Amino acid sequence: MDGTGVFTYRDGVAVIQLVSFAVFLAFAFVLCSRHGFGRSSGWFILIPFSIIRLLAASFQLATIHFPSRSIYGGALICQNIGLSPLTVLNLGLLLRGNRFVNAVDPKLFTGISLTGFTAIALAIHGGTQAAEAYGSTATTLQSNAETKAATMLFLATYLASVIMFLLMLRKWQAIPKPEHKLLICFAVCAPFIIVRLLYSIIGNFTGNLQFSALFGNVTIFLVMAVLEEIVVVGFTIVTGMRLRILPKNNADNNDEEGADSVKLQKQKRRGRGESV
Repeated sequence: MDGTGVFTYRDGVAVIQLVSFAVFLAFAFVLCSRHGFGRSSGWFILIPFSIIRLLAASFQLATIHFPSRSIYGGALICQNIGLSPLTVLNLGLLLRGNRFVNAVDPKLFTGISLTGFTAIALAIHGGTQAAEAYGSTATTLQSNAETKAATMLFLATYLASVIMFLLMLRKWQAIPKPEHKLLICFAVCAPFIIVRLLYSIIGNFTGNLQFSALFGNVTIFLVMAVLEEIVVVGFTIVTGMRLRILPKNNADNNDEEGADSVKLQKQKRRGRGESV
C-alpha cells in the first residue's frame, strides 16, 4: 500500500476477493438465468455485489503502483457500499418464501430495499468526502457523518430482515418443504453477516484504526469482513442452485400452492373439532 511496487499481505487478501467474486459473478448469472432476472431480486443482487467487490479488490491492487487519493477513495467507496447488497441479499430470499404464506406485506420489502439504496448514496458521498480530505486535512481515510449514517441504515435494513424472518418462521409448516432451504440459508448466514456489520460499526464509530478496511489490521479485515462475505455469498449460491425453478408463466402458482397448504391445515383442524 506504500506505492513502492511491493506486494503485501493486504494485496494477497485482495487477490482472494478477486478470485472468489469472479467465480460468484459467473454463478450469479447462472442463477438469474435459472430463476429469472426480473422476478428474483435475491439472485440479481449477487451480480452488483460481486462487481462491487471485484472493483474494491482491483482498486486495492492498483495502490501497489498508484497510491493516489482517487484510488484509495474508490476502494473506500466500494468497501462501504458493498454492505448494502449484502444486507439486502437474504431479503430477496425471504421475498420468495413470503409468496407462499404472505406473512409480510410485500410493500415492506420495497421500503426496506429503498432504505438500502439510500445508504448506498450516503456511503458514496461520504467516501468521496473522506478521499478528498485524505492527504490534505487528514493523514488517513476517516469516517464521517455520511459513512456513519450509511452504516446505521445498513444495520436497520438487516434488523428489519431478521424481523421478517421470524414472522415467516412462525408459518414454517405452511411453506412448501422445498422452500424451507430459504429460511435455513438466512439462519446459517446470520452469524456471518452480524460479524461483518460489527466490523463496520467498530471501524466507523470507535475510531479504532485496526478496523479500517484500507489501513487497519489485515488479519482482522480478512477474518471479520472478507471471509464472512465469501461464506454468505457462497452458501446463498449453493442454496439457489438447489432450489426448484418456479413456473415463469404463472406468477400466481406460488401463492396458490401456499394458500392450498393453509386451507389444508384449516380443514384438518375443523375435522378434529367435528370428531370431538
